[in-house]
Amino acid sequence: MQAVIDTLQTIGIFLLYLAARFAVLLVVLAVLTVVFVAGLAVVRLAGRARHHAMGLARVDGLVWRAGVYFAPGHAWLQTRDGGTLRVGLDDLAQHVLARITEVILPEPGQAIRAGEPAAVIRCGKRRAMIPAPVAGRVVAVNRRVVGNPARLHTDPYGGGWLYAVQPEDSAYARLPYGEDSRPWFSREAIRLSQFFEHQLGMAAADGGELVAPAPSLLTESQWAEMTESFLQASR
Repeated sequence: MQAVIDTLQTIGIFLLYLAARFAVLLVVLAVLTVVFVAGLAVVRLAGRARHHAMGLARVDGLVWRAGVYFAPGHAWLQTRDGGTLRVGLDDLAQHVLARITEVILPEPGQAIRAGEPAAVIRCGKRRAMIPAPVAGRVVAVNRRVVGNPARLHTDPYGGGWLYAVQPEDSAYARLPYGEDSRPWFSREAIRLSQFFEHQLGMAAADGGELVAPAPSLLTESQWAEMTESFLQASR
């Protein structure tokens, strides 16, 4: 009888030990969950703060930025110290140029002419010529985006800039700027939605969010039409 009691006590102690270990594990998991959720919240708040500081907003499913000029070919220009302009590609261009695999930029010191090719973006076997939005001389290029083309997608209005140019005149000041550019950007976002809908026979917009199919679904002629219409536009 004593042996049975001792066995039950041993089992009880073992079960209590397991319960205690399980309770500790639950506490650790709860703490880690709280830390993870708090960290995620901090990251989101930091992201929102950065977006707010940069003047980013969603316009018809695409990300638009205040405080920059927008060229017809969907390049943005930001004035910098010394009168230079930093040039990048807006969010609509990111939807046109999905899955960027290579970025070829002009060399520092190179003279560029408005409307003439200044950069090349490759998306797999396809490539798009990116015209210069202004005339001038290149003073800097973003080597990081050359080494990591994905930066064009992940941070198009920030770290994904392409090059900086010293403009030869102030013609860029006539481009849509700030809040005045929002209606134009909205029309362009709708036009891109309609392009995909027409070319691929599917609804490209749903609830105000752009649902752009992968450009890889387009034929070569459709790709050429898309890049010419949106990236080389002169209007």
